[in-house]
Amino acid sequence: MNTKKTFMTQSRSITFSAVLLLILITGVSSSAQAVEGGRSLYLLGKRGPLAGLIPQPGWYLTNDFFHYSGSTDQELPIAGIQSHNISAEATANLFQGTWITDTTLGDARLAMSLLLPYSHMSTDAFAGTTYAGAPIELQVSDGVSNFGDPVLATSLGWRSSKDDRLRAWNIYASLFIPVGDYEEGRLANNGANRWGLDIGTAFSGGNKKRGREFSGVLGLTINGENLDTKYQSGIEAHLELTYKQHVPGGFSAGLVGYGNLQLTPDSGGPDILGDFKGHVVGFGPELAYQFKIMEHTTSADLRWYHEFWARNRVEGDAVFLTISFAL
Repeated sequence: MNTKKTFMTQSRSITFSAVLLLILITGVSSSAQAVEGGRSLYLLGKRGPLAGLIPQPGWYLTNDFFHYSGSTDQELPIAGIQSHNISAEATANLFQGTWITDTTLGDARLAMSLLLPYSHMSTDAFAGTTYAGAPIELQVSDGVSNFGDPVLATSLGWRSSKDDRLRAWNIYASLFIPVGDYEEGRLANNGANRWGLDIGTAFSGGNKKRGREFSGVLGLTINGENLDTKYQSGIEAHLELTYKQHVPGGFSAGLVGYGNLQLTPDSGGPDILGDFKGHVVGFGPELAYQFKIMEHTTSADLRWYHEFWARNRVEGDAVFLTISFAL
């Protein structure tokens, strides 16, 4: 959930402090593979700045314009097809509505949200098939535009403020519902065709006087079995970090990063693929601006992640443009 809009509303000069930690993930074997299609249910980089903050009660709208382009020469199972030399692009609009309730559990405030994705996916790959009983390889291109899998989420958040310092943290759970467009044997799919549960915690710290912010997210994604191919993706861990500086005039800039590490192997694929695991890291700049539209405090946040150190999943570049405001 992106909630930067409310925190920035409380004071135009809200500022933050912390130290950026870089991600280092190790321990993946050289024969590893990724979750099915090299594609995680949790969208890395989505939560971003102020991920730990649960704002005041009310309704909030967030819209992410997302673009990703990547490739890999490694073999991946996609919708029941063994593929390699893969190049993929995704352009998506992610609309999220969030309700911050008046309900509190002790000192924690309850929030709920629904995310609806619509995307265009295109994939080129060499795919294995059979002809007249003999195995052959064909270069295949697929493209499709449709709705993806919606996500229901809930979170409990705490916050404390003393002098110029703010601390906010939450625990969350997100349920991925496999009703998005999917077709077995098609390389490009908007939905993943598997249930998923992502659970985790997020923290944000800031200092109003110094103008610095630090936020982090640590989560665990539990993947269900593909409902058609019976392919079982393993459990993944992910980490996101943000460090930024606010300046007068509503502008802020900083650095963002994420990492993903698959903890348990996949199952249900051909034995030739071996022990399926994977990892990737992304890092890049962030620029944001706060302004008003019809008296509504609005924020625009641009983030670019360049991926590297990928093993057996698509590696490329991800760009987010997040527009958010409070109702």
